[in-house]
This record gives sequence, C-alpha cells and structure tokens, in this order.
Amino acid sequence: MSAEVGTPEPALAATLVAAVHAAAQRWPGRIAWRFDPGDQLTFADVNRLTAGYAQALSDRGVRAGDRVAVLLSNEAAFPLTWLALSRLGAAAVPVNTRYQTADASHVLTACRASAIVTGAQFGPLLERLPADVPTLARTIPAAELATDAARAGTPGGFTPPDPAATANVQFTSGTTGRPKGCLLPNRYWALLAASMVNEFPYLGPADVMLTAQPFHYIDPQWNVAAGLLAGAELVILDGFHPSSFWAKVRAHQVTYFYCLGAMPGLLLRMPASPEDRRHRVRAVQCSAIPPALHATLE
Repeated sequence: MSAEVGTPEPALAATLVAAVHAAAQRWPGRIAWRFDPGDQLTFADVNRLTAGYAQALSDRGVRAGDRVAVLLSNEAAFPLTWLALSRLGAAAVPVNTRYQTADASHVLTACRASAIVTGAQFGPLLERLPADVPTLARTIPAAELATDAARAGTPGGFTPPDPAATANVQFTSGTTGRPKGCLLPNRYWALLAASMVNEFPYLGPADVMLTAQPFHYIDPQWNVAAGLLAGAELVILDGFHPSSFWAKVRAHQVTYFYCLGAMPGLLLRMPASPEDRRHRVRAVQCSAIPPALHATLE
C-alpha cells in the first residue's frame, strides 16, 4: 500500500468536475498528467484548462445535455475535453481512432452527437464519411479549443452537474456485433475512482500510474478519474510498445499500471534482462488474460 492513502470526502465522489476542482485545491503544484512524449500538467493546470475548454465549448454552442463526439489521440486535449464537457453537463462520445468508414459512420449516427471535437490528422476519415452523418455539421478543431483555453483567466465558480447526468456514451469494441453505446453517469466514474483509492490498489499521492492504451478506451479514462481522486501522477504513453514498456516504467518511477488482453503475453515474449526487476511497481491489474499465462504472470 502506498503512503498517504486517504478516504475521499463526499464532495470528491460526486462528479468529475468536483474531483478536478478538489484536486487543484489539495495538490495545485503536483504533476497530474505527464505525456510521453509531450507536455506535463499540474492539478492546477488541469483545473484551469478544464474551465477554459468548457468556456470555449460553450462559446461554440455546447450546452448541458448535449452529446459531443471526441476523436483524438493520446494528447491532453482528450481528457481536457472530456472533463470540460462534464463541467457543462454534457456527455462525451469517445470515438475509436482506428475506425474506418463503416464503424465511424455507425457510431456518429447512433450516438446522436451534436458536434465532434477532433484533430487535423483525422480529416481524411471524416471526409470519407457520408455527408448525412449529422455530427459532421459541427466539427470543432481541438487546436482551436486549446488556443482559447490557454487565454482563459482564473477559473470561476461552477455548478456541478447532477451525479446521475450522463458523462459518457461509451461504445463497446464491437466484438459481438456493431458497437453499442453504454450510458455512463458521473456517479459511475465517482464510484469507480473511489474504489481504487479505498480498495485495491489503494492509490494515493505517492503513486505514479501509467496507461499505454488509447484514450478512447475506458481504462485510461478511469485512470484519469482515479488519479484526480488520489492525487496520483498519471503517465500517458502514445501507445503500447512491448520493447520499450518496462524502460518507460523505470524512467517514470511507475508504481501502478493496468494491462489487458495481449499486452502481458507480448511483454513475456520480450528477451529477459537484468533490468527486469529494477522498478517501483507495487500493483498491477490485468483482465482478459489467457488462463495458460496466469501462473507465469503471477
């Protein structure tokens, strides 16, 4: 168990935006997110920029109850947009960055999103989609949001959304048919994050978390929520690279990470090294691991 494990106050466990605000009050100068490669943001930065993104989205017509698609890579704009939408009482619809025309069209039509926040690299995909996909009528460049948010002043007060308000329309992977949208309220994220602080892995301010999965998956998002509640630093890689994964774990002094599916098996296939046991990891969570690998992994 890490040091400084504590029980979150009820206000911290209500909504995502309340967690952002409380983290900035408790740990303003501590690193919240460290992108590798990329920038780093303190908890105060996250609070300030979340408010700035929310204002920029509001200026573009986003309102409480709206659904907004988010098609972005592992960059600060993704979690900032997600948290900003929650601040407005709107819902994010994370879109798989590997989608091709059919799945992207299906998700953007099925979710009934009123807008999409995206980057220039996804322009070619959007251009291939049918013109009658309603979400495409309002495309919001993430770079514009970032510019406007950077100009914003000190965050003012806010009215936390109803904990029952939808924070995500999270689509399944589509392994058993077309992707299906799951409605996740603010309360879902609050309870999940609180469980990671009050129960295993007992995250606290002394921890450094790591995620290598794309932000459109659900696990990097709950890592963000848990980090805000715990005061833990979250390291975000640009993707999962088996050959360099443990080097990143060592370089960032990681104490906790989550992995799934093929990831552990791919790590086991890497050549053994004297450096393999030189790390600070104290807890790992895994899912969808082939039974034949359980004993070796443990």
